[in-house]
Amino acid sequence: MDSRTIIAIIGYILAILFPLIGVIYGLILYFVKGDDEYIKKHAKYIIIVGVIMMIISIVLAMVMGISLLAIGASQ
Repeated sequence: MDSRTIIAIIGYILAILFPLIGVIYGLILYFVKGDDEYIKKHAKYIIIVGVIMMIISIVLAMVMGISLLAIGASQ
């Protein structure tokens, strides 16, 4: 595998498991390795995936908080 492919795969894994770190990683890739079109394209996608994962985790945390409040209020 090419090192550029490995860099992109690591970015996607970070964006999914640790969204904030993934976004930061994507920004670093975008600005440091911006001369390489392959890395630049995947850096944009890594940032997008990280932001989407942050939104999903915030929504899930809100739903869980509301459901826990409803469970507590019913007792």
